[in-house]
Amino acid sequence: MSNIETARAGYKAFAAGDAEGIQRVWADNIHWWSSDEVQPGGEYNGSGAVMQMLGEIPKQWTSMTVEPTEFIEAGDYVIVRGTQTLTNDKGSAEGRFAHIMKFQDGKCVDAEMHADTAKGLKLQG
Repeated sequence: MSNIETARAGYKAFAAGDAEGIQRVWADNIHWWSSDEVQPGGEYNGSGAVMQMLGEIPKQWTSMTVEPTEFIEAGDYVIVRGTQTLTNDKGSAEGRFAHIMKFQDGKCVDAEMHADTAKGLKLQG
């Protein structure tokens, strides 16, 4: 499976709520970064820590969708562009994202999740 196919499988698993499918995309020692301005963001090391962080999403958001629109392969990296929507009891916010993932031996070892955090922060404030 190519790195792009693996990335696509991860986004499909996330959309379906398939935790095992998500974990199949990552190396055990994955390094994850997302802005800590919007919870549950921050820096996490290891598949277990990332899964625990993802498990916090329902405590902050009643709904979170991530819709990739473009996958770009660049050597060991896959860049994914798209739109995410965050919803809680204060409303909904839609913003663009660019996720940068580094792959090694067919697994994602590093994930930088860049997104428009200002809109989500207003809903958490």
